[in-house]
Amino acid sequence: MEQFPTQLTTDVLIDEEAEPDLSVWFGCLETARTQLAEAAIAAASVEGCNRGSIGVRICDDATIHPINREFLQHDYPTDVISFPYELNPPTVEGELVASFETAIENTSEPNNSLSPREELLLYVVHGTLHIVGHDDQSPQPRTAMRRAEVMAMKAIGIELPLSSSAMPETSSDDDSFGESLFSGDVL
Repeated sequence: MEQFPTQLTTDVLIDEEAEPDLSVWFGCLETARTQLAEAAIAAASVEGCNRGSIGVRICDDATIHPINREFLQHDYPTDVISFPYELNPPTVEGELVASFETAIENTSEPNNSLSPREELLLYVVHGTLHIVGHDDQSPQPRTAMRRAEVMAMKAIGIELPLSSSAMPETSSDDDSFGESLFSGDVL
């Protein structure tokens, strides 16, 4: 894993419902917090953001569903929702919420080779990339975002499958990993 020179702080909140699964996936909650923070820092670093603050909350589907409904008018749980507050590189401020239950569900798909731990780290990377200005609503920006995901994940020691980096023709509304990496949204 690369170390990033940074003045970017990350606050990681793991909801009580997520603690048992994350303890197993990461070995302990402190390691989970550290690796989730490293994923956010790696993603921000891809775009030269190394100052400011990013908040990361890991929750269940029952928690992310009303957030998705209230802020994005989508009446279903999702993988990750980003709240960018300030972007003036190298400074960034924002928060993201990611569902560990969606990570479990998505890794049960036959075309997804990631573990739930890797999937959740990918949600943090994806959400952070939205915070630092990436968009995945049309093909060209989606391709750039996929490349940035690959770079950030590689920086934290995870190689994404080749198919995940070259999917510009996919729909951003699809929840399955093989069709598009995320249904995640940005406010």
